[in-house]
Amino acid sequence: MPPPPTARALVLDIGGVVLRNARELVRHRTALAEPAVTAYADEIDLAGPGDELWHRMLRHEVTERAYWAQRAAEIGSVLGEDGWTTRRLINWLYERPSSEWLTEEVVALMHDTKAAGLPLVALTNDLVDFHGPEWADAQEWLEPFDTIVDGSLTGVLKPDPAAYRAAIEATGVPAPETVYLDDMPVNVAGGLAAGLQAIEVHHHDKAAAVAEARLRLGLAPADS
Repeated sequence: MPPPPTARALVLDIGGVVLRNARELVRHRTALAEPAVTAYADEIDLAGPGDELWHRMLRHEVTERAYWAQRAAEIGSVLGEDGWTTRRLINWLYERPSSEWLTEEVVALMHDTKAAGLPLVALTNDLVDFHGPEWADAQEWLEPFDTIVDGSLTGVLKPDPAAYRAAIEATGVPAPETVYLDDMPVNVAGGLAAGLQAIEVHHHDKAAAVAEARLRLGLAPADS
């Protein structure tokens, strides 16, 4: 296959790409001070290969929102608190310095994309729904985005083709010349179907996806 055309725009998912996802934070950060949560996460392999509910979500048997609603209730119960919602879980996970949950190499990619004069758009399903509007409004790291297409507000969720069309229109650049990063395989597949240069972000090696995005965008490597 010929190489993809040089890209002239960047579209980013938020949770799991710009932000470290809940699996990372529960298993490797907050849970360090909560042995009971660590045991719970290990037992079900939270959002991992051994988590059957997670795989049901990937197969579209349950929604992502339903998945996190159930896990939030369970984590709250482990901590001795009833009635935890997804937003309560997310607030608990992210109520710490941003350096602990922002993905440094992706933030650097955002700033370098803007410095190069290229369009930068966010395409997310649940920013406001999961975090709350007040939290989102206070995040300075969101400022580089030219547009934030949030399914919480539009009512159109990935992998609906209309979600990708909205992001593509926001860049003003044709889909084949736009790089798109997402950590959910189903959303990556949707991006590819929309004609985007979609790249899957693997949580164990986000740097590889960022390096590929830089190459396609004509940006210098991060360590140069």
